[in-house]
Amino acid sequence: MIRRVLRLTLFASVLVLPLRAHAWSAGVMRTTVSDATPFETLIWYPTSAEETPLHAGPFVIGAASNAPVAEGERFPVVLLSHGSGGTPMGHRELAASLARAGMIAIVPTHVGDSAGHTEARQAGRALADRPRQVRLALAAVLADTRISSHVDPARLGAIGYSAGGYTALVLAGAVPDVMRFAAHCEARPDDVGSCGRSGRSAPPTPPATGGDSAIPRLLLKALVLLDPLGVPFDAKGLAAVRMPVLMYQPEDDSYLSAAVNADAVAAALPMPPERRKVPGRHFVFIDPCPPELVADAPMICRDAPGVDRAAIHRRMETDIAEFLRHHL
Repeated sequence: MIRRVLRLTLFASVLVLPLRAHAWSAGVMRTTVSDATPFETLIWYPTSAEETPLHAGPFVIGAASNAPVAEGERFPVVLLSHGSGGTPMGHRELAASLARAGMIAIVPTHVGDSAGHTEARQAGRALADRPRQVRLALAAVLADTRISSHVDPARLGAIGYSAGGYTALVLAGAVPDVMRFAAHCEARPDDVGSCGRSGRSAPPTPPATGGDSAIPRLLLKALVLLDPLGVPFDAKGLAAVRMPVLMYQPEDDSYLSAAVNADAVAAALPMPPERRKVPGRHFVFIDPCPPELVADAPMICRDAPGVDRAAIHRRMETDIAEFLRHHL
C-alpha cells in the first residue's frame, strides 16, 4: 500500500505555502530524461502566471502547470535529490518555494532507487546511478527550449536528503569509498537507516569518473544537506568540497546515526558547514503528508507529539532560500 501511494505521488506536483513577499508564482513542468532506463524529472520555476488548484491523488496542488517562465532574467538552478526509495514529491513544497524565491529547481526521479522501484539499490548500482541521473536531468533542462534561455548555469547549487545528500556531495566533487560503505554495512547489518532493511547485499558500484560531452560538468557554488547519508566518505574523499554548506539534522538520530553520517561529514569537510538541528527524526525532512497518506505510511508521515513538521518546513524554506540566494 505504501509503495502504491508513493508511486501515485510521483505524478503529483504540489503546493501549499505561506504568504510570500516576492513577485513570482511557482510554475511546474515535467520532462522525460533519456537513459538506459528513462526517468521523469520535475522542473519548478518562477512564473508570472497565476497558480491554480490542481488535484492529483490525495494532493491539492497550487502551481501554474506548463506556464511560461518569468521573463526578464536568468535564474539560478538548484538540483534537488530525493532519498532512497522516495520520489520528487517528497520535496514538492521545498521545490515550489524555491521557484517562488526566484530559482529553478530540477528534481529527477532516481529510478532504481525510488518508491516501488529499488532494483538499482538491490543490485548495488544506486550509488553510481544517482549522480549520473542528476547530471542528465540538468543536461535535459539546458536543452529544453521551454526553459533553457532562462537558466543561469553559472549559478548552480544542490540540495540532497538522505541518500540525496550523498548524491549532492558527489556532484560537488566528493569521492566515495564504496568499500568503506560495504564494510560498514557488513559489520552493522542492524544499521537500517544507512544500509536498508536487507543490508547492502551486492557490492556497491562507485560513480563513474571522467566526462561525457553530453553531461555538463558541475561547478556547484553551494550545498544544502538534509540529514545526509555520509558513511561512504572520509576526509580524503571530501577534500574537494570547498563551497558553503548548510546542513540540517534531526534532534533524534535513532533512524540514521549522526555519528557515522551527518556528524562525520561535518567533521571531515574542509570548510565547516553551517549546522542546524530541528525537532523530530530523519523523516521530518520529507514534506508534510496529506491526511490520507498518514495511515498508510506512518513511519514516514507521523512525528512525535509536539513536532510541528509544517512549521519546521516553513522556516527551513525561508532559511534555505536565503542561504542559496546569498551564495548563488
